[in-house]
Amino acid sequence: MLPEGWKKRSVAEVCRSVSVGVVIKPSQYYVSAREGVKAFRSANVKEGQINNSDWVYFSRKGHNENKKSELKSGDVLVVRTGYPGTACVVSPEYAGCNAIDIVIARPDIQKIIPTYLCLFTNSEYGKSQVANLQGGMAQKHLNVGAYQQVEIPLPPLPEQKKIAAILSTWDRAIEGTEKLLANSQQQKKALMQHLLTGKKRLPGFSGEWKKKTLSNICQIKTGKKDVNEGCENGKYPFFTCAKQHTFSNNYSYECEAILIAGNGEVGKTHYYNGKFEAYQRTYILSDFTNISVFFLLHFIEFFLPLDISKEKQHGAMPYIKLGTLKDFSVLTPPLPEQEAIAAVLSTADEEITAIESDLSRLRQEKKALMQQLLTGKRRVKVD
Repeated sequence: MLPEGWKKRSVAEVCRSVSVGVVIKPSQYYVSAREGVKAFRSANVKEGQINNSDWVYFSRKGHNENKKSELKSGDVLVVRTGYPGTACVVSPEYAGCNAIDIVIARPDIQKIIPTYLCLFTNSEYGKSQVANLQGGMAQKHLNVGAYQQVEIPLPPLPEQKKIAAILSTWDRAIEGTEKLLANSQQQKKALMQHLLTGKKRLPGFSGEWKKKTLSNICQIKTGKKDVNEGCENGKYPFFTCAKQHTFSNNYSYECEAILIAGNGEVGKTHYYNGKFEAYQRTYILSDFTNISVFFLLHFIEFFLPLDISKEKQHGAMPYIKLGTLKDFSVLTPPLPEQEAIAAVLSTADEEITAIESDLSRLRQEKKALMQQLLTGKRRVKVD
């Protein structure tokens, strides 16, 4: 039941046009940034934001041959493949750009404001409609005709503007927190670069650093279980090669350990102390000798991905061999300095975790508010 004054309208009914960017061989128009016109791809469309990086550029000739996909300020861009339904609004500085294989919706501003169309498309309600309308098999795909069928519970224009203004407050808070998180992550990376190499010493430390192999400071083994061991309601953590562990009703290990994904999320590390189970391609580091476990954890988190990247550049398979881990070099200061370095980096981790928690909370608050405001369950006062 729609609130009084609201109407249900399809995207086709509230837009002057809905089209698609260049689909056929767009790469034939590519030139350098110095010569060309920016062309939006899916990678440039974030939820309610424009990703101002990873651009490609059309030649002036190619741009002129594809004038139908030239963008105007206020156009709503919608991803077709990958994360279908993700939408952003073209801001004035991007007017005149082109677009590649994304939906271009041009709202009729007498019926719907661009920000409102974008917000609805990105909402849970909008995404559920997009999901139901997608075509394609292995990779889902949003067609122009399908997006035109998306139905929007539409309030009068003054209420649309008020709702958009309210949700924009959350967007600004989310964007600010995202920047704070990125800065904190970059600061930690810089700290690791200096502290884990000895380029910068903490006050009061001056002892000699020594290079050791991983096999000389801990035991290295692999888990024994396959993926069928996983049980959603299990009692013990089950470490696989995914970003997050699952659970098991059994455990084969009871110790303090660093766990490293040998394939899948190659090099992903976890720390655990207690009873746990491990997948057969997960490496288990335990029985540590003359090393701060948390210093080692930070060292591996920083330097192992660099080694893996080098392997990938040389065409090696994306998995870790036991020999690679055994020979992995660890630069170690005296134990008291290891512990001091680990404490500094762990504090940085705690700050990052706190910001991530704030960001998650803001996103959930916005999601809940969108669900209420964009369906009329919660009304706003219009001046």
